[in-house]
Amino acid sequence: MCILIPAFFLLSLVFSSAQDITGGLMYPDQWPDNVFPTAPLKGRVQQVTEKAFSIKAGGGLSSKELEYTLILSYDEDGYLLSEAYFNADGSSANSIEYDYTDGNLSLKLQKHPEVRNPDREMFTYSPDGRILEAEKIYSTGNYGWRYKNSYNSNGKIVLTSKYDRYWKWILVYSRMFEYDNRNRLTATEGFGMDSKLLWRDERKYDELSRVVEETKYDPDGVLVVSVATEYNSRDLAVKKEFTDNRGIVYAVYAYGYTYDEKDNWLIKIIGREEPGTYSNYLIPESTVVREIEYYN
Repeated sequence: MCILIPAFFLLSLVFSSAQDITGGLMYPDQWPDNVFPTAPLKGRVQQVTEKAFSIKAGGGLSSKELEYTLILSYDEDGYLLSEAYFNADGSSANSIEYDYTDGNLSLKLQKHPEVRNPDREMFTYSPDGRILEAEKIYSTGNYGWRYKNSYNSNGKIVLTSKYDRYWKWILVYSRMFEYDNRNRLTATEGFGMDSKLLWRDERKYDELSRVVEETKYDPDGVLVVSVATEYNSRDLAVKKEFTDNRGIVYAVYAYGYTYDEKDNWLIKIIGREEPGTYSNYLIPESTVVREIEYYN
């Protein structure tokens, strides 16, 4: 009743050859979100073409169906220049272009096929490179938002406040951040317009500072969902286990990878365990395939 994962998938779960990321630039992970979609790649990457497929199974057979295509382009210094998304039929979904000033991202343009003008996202920095403000103006209508960030003495963001352009820049949402004695993010809380708590997220780490448990609570402190993550020697997730508010594991996903000579992954297979079976066999659900071109 289950389809076996290919051997290279199982071997990659225990394959060990960890290396530090040497290529690309390490961009600051600052709220409202990390503006770059992928972790830095190793080597001098010129372009990444990523295709995601869903895996359909039935009658003892399986087939792949293309879900989307993503093309990432970088300059010779490792700066991400653009993202281009395409639908399964090859039509353009949207694209994003990035511009930089003094090494900091200053402008992000998101273009939509059906809209003439792009969405614009602009960033303001402190002298030491921290994002003080991020403002987005949408292409249609008088709508947009602005985030303002505050930091502690260690340079860690402790508060971000969202102001709504349509509502004359009133405060509509805020988020607070907590850290441990190793400056690792341990908790975040979201607040609405009335300053009432909306939710709380907490994180736990292993000795290598990898997030091994993420837990979400509602405003009353009641558990909503908990996600436990296991990693391989390359610090890539190989298993995620989802637990609901009754303490029942309702989903288990495993991830297997193959790599190129520069230790960037080229194939990622996502397998799902049937709820309640706790089987050693996983049903492949999707796969992501990447082609990576490097500068000489």
